[in-house]
Amino acid sequence: MTMFVALIKEKRPKCVGMTACTLDIFGASDLAQKLKKEIPEVVTVLGGPHVTAVPVETMERFPDIDIGVIGEGELTIIDLLNSLEKNGMEGILGIEGVAYRDGEGKVVITRRRSFIMELDTLPLPAWDLLPDIRKHYFAPPWTMHSGRTATIITSRGCAFQCIYCDRKVFGNRMRFHSAGYVMNMLRTMHFKYGIGHFRIADDNFISHKGRLREICNRILEEKLSITWSCLARVDSIDPDSLSLMKKAGCWSVAFGVETGSQKIHEIEKKRVTLEKIAHAVKITREAGIKTISFNIIGHPLETIETIKATINFNKKIKVDDFKTQFMVPFPGTELYQVAEKYGAFDRDWKRMSVFREPIFIPHGLTKEDLIKWNKKAFWSFYLQPRVIFKYLTQIRNIQELKVIFMGGITLVGWKIKELFQKG
Repeated sequence: MTMFVALIKEKRPKCVGMTACTLDIFGASDLAQKLKKEIPEVVTVLGGPHVTAVPVETMERFPDIDIGVIGEGELTIIDLLNSLEKNGMEGILGIEGVAYRDGEGKVVITRRRSFIMELDTLPLPAWDLLPDIRKHYFAPPWTMHSGRTATIITSRGCAFQCIYCDRKVFGNRMRFHSAGYVMNMLRTMHFKYGIGHFRIADDNFISHKGRLREICNRILEEKLSITWSCLARVDSIDPDSLSLMKKAGCWSVAFGVETGSQKIHEIEKKRVTLEKIAHAVKITREAGIKTISFNIIGHPLETIETIKATINFNKKIKVDDFKTQFMVPFPGTELYQVAEKYGAFDRDWKRMSVFREPIFIPHGLTKEDLIKWNKKAFWSFYLQPRVIFKYLTQIRNIQELKVIFMGGITLVGWKIKELFQKG
């Protein structure tokens, strides 16, 4: 942080922009505070999901943040910077999609800016402004994918209503970059920066079947030598699409399985069935594509029995990778409003991480129960002979061997500790 502040101080900008989810909000505030001490006249601007979800509370709590950008920021930041250059803070009331403090310190929220409907009007991300991608950007070890990798997003919005998801930044209507725009992204990253694998982070990359087919066919026609992974809803895939995806370099598809309890799916408005999940995993595996299952521990109405059902369901459908996280009712979600109806909820933003200790404890369970069963879920899945064998047969280099070895040591350690605790 100190080096970063020193670098900014050296450049003496008039305005500094930051983005933050809830987990990062205190880091953003700390940065703004340090910048104000070094450059008192600097204007600090915060965007991202947290300030979009709770703009008034955020601006009231963090006085060193001068302006919040609500929702999509590309057009707002241009208008905002132009206005600040001409009129300072005096003209900010006329800017759509911002939060700021008036002369009396009261937080003012301007009219929400409309969503960008034609995403292709946006330029490609300014990758050239990053440190040299060829030197500094590689696949995270846990992805088990070698070589240079990049994450891209090719659409925005989600049409579904899951109560644990916040859709305030991009909304409930899906909008897509065209196949041509996506291909331009892929080509640029591949040929200019040497990216060989793409992690497509759209909420549901394959929901627009016509666009999906066009992208896959163009990858094949251009003989673009890349691999890629994506996320998908289980009710959005079919064998023909999966076959084409595999030919075009798709390496893995991640599904939000979430739970093995149909009742929990229904109260959380997931709008899927366990049968659809099982079918989606089956046809994806049959297409030769790796399946990744994302799950949550600590749902509303969660019990020890439903956690066991989640573990057993993932084993039964034979997903290749099994991942869990704790339920966190983040600001902006429906669950954030009703969490206490289903359990004890610590609303401290500092503790809102899906990978730390649980802060939402369903009625009838304890924090210790959730931690214990989260660990048990991991080792009981990954110590299956079929899973061990599959991982061993996929090792391609020393780095991947080290990742698997360290993961194995961790799992065995958890199991040994549990046996001693029982003894």
